[in-house]
This record gives sequence, C-alpha cells and structure tokens, in this order.
Amino acid sequence: MTDLSPLFVLRLRTPRLELRFPTRNELETLRSVALAGVHPPEFMPFSVAWTDDPGLAGFLRYHELRREEWNVDAWHLELGVWLEGEPVGVQAVTATDFPETRTVMTGSWLGRRFQRRGVGTEMRTAVLELAFRGLGAQVARSGAIDGNIASLRVSEKLGYRHVGRSTVAPRGETVGHADLEMSKDEWRPLFEVEIEGLGTCLPLFGVPLS
Repeated sequence: MTDLSPLFVLRLRTPRLELRFPTRNELETLRSVALAGVHPPEFMPFSVAWTDDPGLAGFLRYHELRREEWNVDAWHLELGVWLEGEPVGVQAVTATDFPETRTVMTGSWLGRRFQRRGVGTEMRTAVLELAFRGLGAQVARSGAIDGNIASLRVSEKLGYRHVGRSTVAPRGETVGHADLEMSKDEWRPLFEVEIEGLGTCLPLFGVPLS
C-alpha cells in the first residue's frame, strides 16, 4: 500500500474555502453532511448512485479503497471541503497514466444547504489550479448528467467546452451526459488559490520533484 502521509499536509485555499485530505474522523463528519442531503430524492445527479446507499454504509469504505488502490498510474484524490471552517462536501480530481496523458477528471458533491452560494465554483477552481499550476496537467475533463444545471453552469463559467455526448445509468435507466473539456491554455482562474504542502506529494502523482 502506497504511503499517502504526505497528502495530509496538502492545503488548497480560496477566498472562503480550505480543501484538504480528510482524516478518518473528518470523513465521518463529511458523511454526516452527505446524510443531511445532497440532492432531491427524485433526481440523481451522479453517474454512480452512491447517495441511494441506505445510511451511506459504504461511504467510508469507498474512501478507504481509493487510498488502498492509489498508485502513480491511477490516482484518485478526494479532498474534503471546508467553508469558513464548516465541512460542506468533497472535491475529487483523478487521473490515469498522468505522466503520459497529463489529463485529469474532476467530480464533486456539496451538501444541499450549502448550494447556490458559489461554493461549487470555488472548490472546482481550487483543484483545477492544483492540476494545471501545481501538477502540470494539460487537459481537464468533467461532465454533467442531463438536468444537472448547477454543475453545467459551474463548468461553463470556468471555461469548459462541450466536446461530446454520452450516456450513464445510475439508477438502471439510461440518461444523457454532457462531456466537457478544457485545456491549460484556456484556463483562467477567477481568483487566487493558495497551494501549500504540494512539494513532498509530487511523486504520488507521478510528477518528479523539482
């Protein structure tokens, strides 16, 4: 199992947020945020219907597996998000064969009572700065299930382009999915992001120490 201890010193800070690699106790707290509600029950905004899991019994195991399976060829960074000290959700950035592809994917969830306050834009901006400025990524990809207007608006606001259509079936019924992409040259952060503690983490992402 890869030693992920350097990730616990990584911090991303925006005007209102701090993103960090959560401890076990912090994961428990984030699970409580998710249990309080992430989306209306009639609409599933995720390609995997993890919020349908009764009591979110698999929440902690999911995060444990991402950590156990980590390697430089396939990493999955799940950062907890704190709004002015209060836990609000999780922002992920992932990659496969990053040293060759220089491409990342992003995904996130945000507690329902913290939505519509610009938090989603700030947390995505933070990991895009980590990817482009910190890790040297060249391309960032994302997507949105049809009907997930909030996610699509964040992507468009940050400069993503529509590059295709696909389908997913989170609840067994096929739904459309917008595929989005942005290059490093197109990236224009809306505000400054402070990145702290990245240096010792770089080898975990397949990036050589400078």
